[in-house]
Amino acid sequence: MQKSLGFTLIELLVVVLIIGILAAVAVPQYQTAVFKSRWASMLPLLEGLKKAHEVFYLANGYYIADTASLDLDSPCTGNDVLTCPGGFMVDNFEGGGIITEPAKMYLLMVYCPGITGWADCQAKGDFKYKVYLDHSAFPGIRMCTGITDLGKTFCRSLR
Repeated sequence: MQKSLGFTLIELLVVVLIIGILAAVAVPQYQTAVFKSRWASMLPLLEGLKKAHEVFYLANGYYIADTASLDLDSPCTGNDVLTCPGGFMVDNFEGGGIITEPAKMYLLMVYCPGITGWADCQAKGDFKYKVYLDHSAFPGIRMCTGITDLGKTFCRSLR
């Protein structure tokens, strides 16, 4: 009587099935964790931009979309719309010039890796994150809106 030293086909299929189930559960959690870490790396920049706008407001009595007028040290490029490392874009108040309408006094950060151009980023980004400034219609409010399924999952995880 000879004993088999290998695995049967059924045993191999069961192992592959178990690995597939574990991967299906782990991959979405991994993607959300990556999203959160990239977003967390942008928070200091967003807070610095918010503080720079508040300092400008205290000195001048109005907000301005022109980031060149602000005391801000940033790794991002651009002026009204900032293109930042890691696939993020930040818009100051959804417009240019001096901002007097309280409903528009917020910073809008959109995650859109691999997309250039603000219009495409807004349309095809994964999520939008708004930070309202202190003299806006909604002072201190922060809102996350998911656009894609991954973005929706990310925004739910922030609650």
